[in-house]
Amino acid sequence: MKRSFVVGSSLALLIGSLAPACGGSNSGSGFGQNPDSGGGSGGSSGGSSGGSSGGSGGSSGSIGTFPDAASTPDTGLGDAGCATATAKATRSPVYMLFVLDGSGSMSQDNKWTAATTALKAIFSDIQTKADMGLGVGLIVFSDTQDSTFGSGPYPESVDVPINFVSSAQDTSLNNRLSGGPQAGTPTQSALQGGYGELEAYMATAPLAPGGQKVLVLITDGVPTDGCAPGGGSYTSNACVVEAAGELTKASPAGPILTFVIGTGVFPSSDLTNFDPNFLGNLAQAGGTGPKGCNPNENSVSTDLCYFEVDPTAGSATQTEQAFETAINAIRGQVISCTFPLSVNTEAGTVDPSKVNVTVDGMTVPQNSTNGWSYNNPTNPTAIVFNGTACTSLKGDPMASVQIILGCATVVGTQQ
Repeated sequence: MKRSFVVGSSLALLIGSLAPACGGSNSGSGFGQNPDSGGGSGGSSGGSSGGSSGGSGGSSGSIGTFPDAASTPDTGLGDAGCATATAKATRSPVYMLFVLDGSGSMSQDNKWTAATTALKAIFSDIQTKADMGLGVGLIVFSDTQDSTFGSGPYPESVDVPINFVSSAQDTSLNNRLSGGPQAGTPTQSALQGGYGELEAYMATAPLAPGGQKVLVLITDGVPTDGCAPGGGSYTSNACVVEAAGELTKASPAGPILTFVIGTGVFPSSDLTNFDPNFLGNLAQAGGTGPKGCNPNENSVSTDLCYFEVDPTAGSATQTEQAFETAINAIRGQVISCTFPLSVNTEAGTVDPSKVNVTVDGMTVPQNSTNGWSYNNPTNPTAIVFNGTACTSLKGDPMASVQIILGCATVVGTQQ
């Protein structure tokens, strides 16, 4: 299937004719006392499953009070005055490391300029939005700032460790892109350095711990080191095997998802120069090939397992936009639909039948098919968005998610 980012329909469609959430039926019963820790975990995609949406009846249990709850909430739940507090919810974080090919062939067909300009635009966007759910780092191999001239090991001192994209981090990322292409394509060495950095990475404030680790390889060439394709099956290729291994590593080292953006003329008539089969198998082994993709495709672009950017398919501006589209598609895929509940039971308790969730001021009904649900209805530690609600959130990484306390939970009809 074609690699593209599909933005779901507006969350407003989930509202329908629901009345404000003051009064009416509550969401269920049997909730146990929530533990003192924030708990909860988030996946790379989230949103496809969650706890029950509940039925009718009272609740004898409770969940903890949110420590950052505001006393005068902007609830979007009408003017009946039932809301007592609101707390901003923060999605499970993602730690993303870009590994950029700076080999000499990247100077051809505007590939280097388009890729680096697109990355700078993406970094600027993340910095402007102050997204505390996304950490970004950068390794560039074989460019003119690579003092090893493509020999590695990586990362080098000039590379940029993963961090929250502040103004200073944005500047560091941009500075790392100021070189130019110059040497060979040591893909294995670059990937090993990237995986090593991700395995060892431990989040620091303002990034929360426990997030998804992601490596994004951007390359135009066939590896010139230990991952050089030998023809035939790629099941024994060193890079493909390593990507598969990183996907199965347990926390905190992994798992690590591997995305691939390949830039070259497609279909390729010279597999010694640009090999879609290697790129497709690498992405498939790294857990990011979409369902039904063909890792050995070199004829049509509709079922590729990696993101293809053909630098000869349009103008320089169109090539840059193609890179941005691919990177934003990856951002959309790894954004989590899971929002851990930070609780403080010493501050009091909250009736779980009087909890609502809004997105940009619009109330989203509790619904395990197309709305929100608790990850565990008897011991909730996170809120999970499901169906169209999840898809819409992925389309808007900076949507404001609020948890509203005090009003009877709006429950959606099962779809």
